[in-house]
Amino acid sequence: MRSFTRDQLAAIKLASIEDATYRQRREVLALTPHLAEVFDRTAAFADRLDAIHTSLYGKIADVAESFDEERFLRYLEKVGASVLFPEDPEYPERLKVLDDHPLLLFYRGDLSLLGDECFAIVGTRAPTRYGRDVTEYFADELSEAGFTLVSGLARGVDAIAHRVTLDRGRRTIAVIGCGVDKVYPAENKELYDRIAEKGLILSEYFLGAEPLPFRFPERNRLISALSEGVLVTEAGIKSGTMITVDCALDQGRDVFLVPGNIFSAQSKGANEMLHNPQCLIATSAEDVLGYYKKETKRREEEAVRQLSADEVLVYAALSDDDRHFEELLDLTGLTMGALMATLTKLEVLGVIKKLPGNYYGI
Repeated sequence: MRSFTRDQLAAIKLASIEDATYRQRREVLALTPHLAEVFDRTAAFADRLDAIHTSLYGKIADVAESFDEERFLRYLEKVGASVLFPEDPEYPERLKVLDDHPLLLFYRGDLSLLGDECFAIVGTRAPTRYGRDVTEYFADELSEAGFTLVSGLARGVDAIAHRVTLDRGRRTIAVIGCGVDKVYPAENKELYDRIAEKGLILSEYFLGAEPLPFRFPERNRLISALSEGVLVTEAGIKSGTMITVDCALDQGRDVFLVPGNIFSAQSKGANEMLHNPQCLIATSAEDVLGYYKKETKRREEEAVRQLSADEVLVYAALSDDDRHFEELLDLTGLTMGALMATLTKLEVLGVIKKLPGNYYGI
């Protein structure tokens, strides 16, 4: 079990004050070169603490009195988490240069990923079929080329990017807006467990911290800061993705945007940013990989295969939209047995995909 210096323990105590923002924590740190003094002699800092926030003195005084180090260490071990400080060799240089770098990071998983060449994929929580396909494509190609993919474990684009990367046996980092012992959203529990086992989960928030709204814009600056660049696959105008883009541009990171449907609300944010001369357009993985002078690790091309008449019928029926099995029966005129056999064959070949609810799509 790791032991902490007095200043490190003070940073942990400061992080445990649930509603203190990172800006307030930075202001507390600026009061003295030795943060432990704030907790050892809280009354001496009372006026300056209340100048930061009216209730901050009382909260720090309470923590100084009540924090149980042994209980904290036991819980840290129970949930399989650890703490990383700026003075630790594994703490990323990319974060150290930030004026608002985290005073500490809680983590679960493989800390060596922080030394990888990282790239972020972010986007809407409610992607269209186009957005899902685009995210799967770029996550596959960029991770295959050697990037460790970074995202925020949110539903939608984030979850797709993490899942594709893990499914291919590659590396991914999730930066979350709550404690590392919390799963948000709950639907991503299985994905969270996979990342904790095979990848890395990071948070600057104390154990048990709830996913409060203000925390997600804060964590977005870390997603971009850890990465060489940020790719937006699909995003609306008023979204956390646009906050990540702003952070990336402020930090001097590269921003790539995938153009989307001009009539789709989910693409309006990314499409609007296409007018920003600081952003780059990505219509293929080569646009990103070529920028970093990386070669695409192309798979061997499969021999072109002539589709049968039944397969052509099914493919044509799916060319403009996803279809339910019953709808395909009507459109193709095939018998149930013939349609099932054709769908299975096309799915095995990778020409079509089976979707939830007995739907199929290209």
